[in-house]
Amino acid sequence: MAKTKFMMHDCTYCHKQTKMEFIGAMEGAGPDGAQRFWYRCTRCKHSLLITLSAEKDKKAAAPAIVKEQCTPYTKEAAFAIGEHIYHADLDDVGRVIRKDKTSNGNHSILVSFEKVGERRLLEQATTELLEEVPSEPQPPGQE
Repeated sequence: MAKTKFMMHDCTYCHKQTKMEFIGAMEGAGPDGAQRFWYRCTRCKHSLLITLSAEKDKKAAAPAIVKEQCTPYTKEAAFAIGEHIYHADLDDVGRVIRKDKTSNGNHSILVSFEKVGERRLLEQATTELLEEVPSEPQPPGQE
């Protein structure tokens, strides 16, 4: 497998996906035949040993999401982490990877879609009707 000078990878020290700079290669292959390379985080300068072929196999092992087996997305519904959903407006399928509670008390989910990437969506949203307040006060007796 060809190595590059830079690659994007999750840094285990600063816990962010950052640009990693190639430092060097380990002599010989690992026990599973995979090659290992040293990379340095350009943000925090922490060095990391990365097994590139195992990382490629992880991405290839992810099963494809079938649209017919997905739950249609509505903002009133509740979803579980790992559940597959279909968003009609985006015409895309994805998997729920995180659930959060927003500062105003609403619930949101983070969905990793196949085409559009990660999107934050509302969950269990209720539409509360507000009473319409007249802009001008009316004189008594003319209601």
